[in-house]
Amino acid sequence: MTTEKQSENLLPVGFYDLLFDEAEETHRKINLTIDAFLKDKYRLVKTPLLEFADNFQPSEIKGSFLVSDVISGKNLVLRNDITLQLSRLLATRLKNNKLPLKLCYVGDVLLTKSAELYADRQSTQVGVEIIGSNQEKSDLEIITTILKILPKISLKNLLIEFSLPNFAQLFMQDLKIANKAELLLAIREKNISAIKKFAGKNADLINEIVLSNDNLILLSKKILQKTKSPKIILELEKAKKIANFITKNFPNVRFCCDLFGDNNTSYYQDIAFDIFCENFSYPIVRGGRYKINGLDAVGATIYMNYLRKINKN
Repeated sequence: MTTEKQSENLLPVGFYDLLFDEAEETHRKINLTIDAFLKDKYRLVKTPLLEFADNFQPSEIKGSFLVSDVISGKNLVLRNDITLQLSRLLATRLKNNKLPLKLCYVGDVLLTKSAELYADRQSTQVGVEIIGSNQEKSDLEIITTILKILPKISLKNLLIEFSLPNFAQLFMQDLKIANKAELLLAIREKNISAIKKFAGKNADLINEIVLSNDNLILLSKKILQKTKSPKIILELEKAKKIANFITKNFPNVRFCCDLFGDNNTSYYQDIAFDIFCENFSYPIVRGGRYKINGLDAVGATIYMNYLRKINKN
């Protein structure tokens, strides 16, 4: 009886062992990915699993494991995202390096809770970043790097969903919509009845933007019938350029556009994208443009623990 109980509680929920074939296949795919990044002139960095909590904003370590350092007496955080750690490197050991910097990384991250079906609280991130460039070609370079490697690690039937994190605020501001906070929440939760409640005469168009994301050209025309804002036009042109680039260079990758995005893109500014694989419901890749230490940056992260689940489906 005691043996059975011990075996059932060997690991906390959301943590796992990888054995034999599964461990070896994961190792092979991680190495293949990193080798491809190095070939594309990204430089590898490896950051520690633990850092001082002082290195982060409170919002950045929400949901992280915290422990106390017996040497310094300070609080330590077990990282929940590797990209956030690059801020310290840019302020210290990389501060004199010539920009833009092309970096890649690999490592495990830990979460106190997971809202996902699989409840993984330990996952392996492999990612690429271009830091110190606000040029459009950097966005396309990151997307190209990721879309080239995914088929090589057995990921097929890819769909990239592109979003514009600034679009919702710009759109509501241009249409002079009241109850912006309530409507923004309804949009991000894709709550159709709440959108109708708060959007008034604009509800039909906003619901169409939320729900109909396969035909960007048609959707753009409908939006521009409602507004001629230069900022809105610029945002839509940005999305069209990405769509045209993917269609031309990756014809086997499907493209859709969730212009408003959701809460998961709050980390990003300007552009964001998720890449899905086959019938798997969670994005295998997340990426986009953001600010770090006052610098423009764009990057993408592959969640390697999902590969095992996709291969089992």
